[in-house]
Amino acid sequence: MADNSTNSTFTSTEELPPPVKISVLTPLIYTFILLSIFITFSILYRRNRVKQLSKIEPIFGENHPKRIYEFLKQQVIDQPDNKPHEKVLKAALLRRSVEAVRRTMKLKENQPIFNKLYQDGLIGDDVYKQFEIEMKLQELEFREILTECETFKKGWVQTFIPLSHEICFNEALRRRLYSMDDRSESLIEMWEYFGEKLGGESEKKEVKPIEAATDEVSESTNEKSTAAKKKKATKSGKK
Repeated sequence: MADNSTNSTFTSTEELPPPVKISVLTPLIYTFILLSIFITFSILYRRNRVKQLSKIEPIFGENHPKRIYEFLKQQVIDQPDNKPHEKVLKAALLRRSVEAVRRTMKLKENQPIFNKLYQDGLIGDDVYKQFEIEMKLQELEFREILTECETFKKGWVQTFIPLSHEICFNEALRRRLYSMDDRSESLIEMWEYFGEKLGGESEKKEVKPIEAATDEVSESTNEKSTAAKKKKATKSGKK
């Protein structure tokens, strides 16, 4: 009897709960939910990021050479019969490249200054982020220019980039010469203004002692005339 009781208890403890049946669709639904949450989060994050970046003002103004080239390229697509000449398109692309070179050089010149100011805490994250975004935009602009250059003629890039740099340097030198001419004109005007001002003051200083001397002479003559009148009056009184 004891053996039967022990066997019954042993078999009762060995009884397991029935297995839970899991459908094949359960992991698929779980992964779908996770993917949908991840996609919605990434979309919202990107939208918020785009809004924040759109609020940042660009360092440079509008890129007019780029707009002109895009307009001419659109005319080629829209009006194939009355499209602009290929040389016009090449010249417009060259002007766009010159502007990209100028902006890239400006950014590279100011990059150590921005890094130093950001490390010292003199500028905020928004200004430094604006600088980084402008650098990336110029890199993308250069890549797009190079791809457009290859569409005209293969191997033209080897002479296109040095020509763009040369034009940019010549224009920078010309601007400095023109600024020196303008500065010389402003300095000449300033010199003439201060010369006239100092000349007028010196003339006034020369006129003042002459007027003082004439006043002294007139005062002395008046004193002499009054003294002579007094002597005559005393002589007539004695008589």
